[in-house]
Amino acid sequence: MNKGKEYQKKRKAIKRKKKNVRMFPFYKMISWDLLFYYPIIFLFLTQVKGFSASQALFADTFYTLANTFWQIPVTWFVDRLGKRNCLIIGNFLYSISILAMIFMKSYYSLLIIQFIYALGFSIKGLCENNILYESLPVHVKRGNLFSKIEAKASSNFFYFDGISSIIAGLTFAINGYIPMVLCFITCVLSTILTFKFNHTTVNEKEQKVEVLTFKKYKEQLKDSFEFFRKSERVKCLFIFNAIFTGILIGVVNLRSSMLKEMKVPEAWFGIIFAVLQIGAGLLARYQAKIQKALKNKTLTVLSLPVAFSCILIGFIGKDPLSTSSLILIVILYFIQQSIRGPYMGLISRYLNNFTNKKIRSKISAFKNLTANLATAIFTFICSLLLRITTTANTFIIIGCLSTIAVVLILDYMRGRVGIKPEEYTKEDIQYSIRKPKIKEGK
Repeated sequence: MNKGKEYQKKRKAIKRKKKNVRMFPFYKMISWDLLFYYPIIFLFLTQVKGFSASQALFADTFYTLANTFWQIPVTWFVDRLGKRNCLIIGNFLYSISILAMIFMKSYYSLLIIQFIYALGFSIKGLCENNILYESLPVHVKRGNLFSKIEAKASSNFFYFDGISSIIAGLTFAINGYIPMVLCFITCVLSTILTFKFNHTTVNEKEQKVEVLTFKKYKEQLKDSFEFFRKSERVKCLFIFNAIFTGILIGVVNLRSSMLKEMKVPEAWFGIIFAVLQIGAGLLARYQAKIQKALKNKTLTVLSLPVAFSCILIGFIGKDPLSTSSLILIVILYFIQQSIRGPYMGLISRYLNNFTNKKIRSKISAFKNLTANLATAIFTFICSLLLRITTTANTFIIIGCLSTIAVVLILDYMRGRVGIKPEEYTKEDIQYSIRKPKIKEGK
């Protein structure tokens, strides 16, 4: 009788996980990041709210520092309340932040909003992909299955974001508040969808979220730090991701600043950003094929063009009134954003290799923490440079620094990442459930 009940419980748990997997692509399509927001936020802050370009970039710096601050507390918070419950909270904080941004009247209010928004983003970043990964069956092809579903979800998001970008640009030309209201509506919809996710644990005992004492959590965190310290592979991936994410995210507002200096009409902003998102969507869908084709050169091929393109954008942007300059810059923007599409899924896959549920949330937290620190440094430097020089010169300086940093980390990763699973040290596979057959890309 007990065996029969246990069997029924496991069947129900499996059905709940399958529901999560079915829901994930649609959820991520509208919830991965803010829709209607990025094409116009620079214009919203500088034209509608009256802040300077430097202040807008400094607010980004403050946001990334806040995101860094929240990483460790949020990890404990997620372990305590569970990923599904925290995902609801994260999306709710997103909604509140956008609503507050619409009504804010001072720069200090913006900084407070960024602090709250960073908390929501930190929670979402820890929970979303892990909910999908833990809802998949545990077998050697789990990584491949995760990549396919995540790629489809990311691709759909970029397509949908492309459409929303066009709408954002056109509606901003009518009234600067319309895109922000639409962004708020999608945040509310995302919050509603999170209630439909289920917990990812299989048996009934696990479904009761373990209440960790601070002492016990500190011990777990110490063990995680020890693993990160000893694993050369994980250290390399953290450092690489920090540098490359800093570049990818840091140039977003610089793109808007460049277009503004080139006197591009506001309505065109949305169209240009839509083209970029479509490019990201196209390549995101093929991340598994990109990995298969490039193998251990994947990260090299993805990172170097992005870093070097910043230098080219700066030199081309010195002729701001030229139509040909604008076309070339948009093409380079397109290359940068297209690479971002598959990269986000691949780096999550690499870091989830050789891990189990106990350490996965810590890896996500440390990945975000290091990436946020790098992004904060990147955006702060951009903010300082914009006070003393043009956006074109800022792109050139940032591009040179980025290229040097990427080349150095890729050289350091040689022999540490992108090798066969059996060639990794014991420290690198300490938490492995099964050795995946994928060969990671360097």
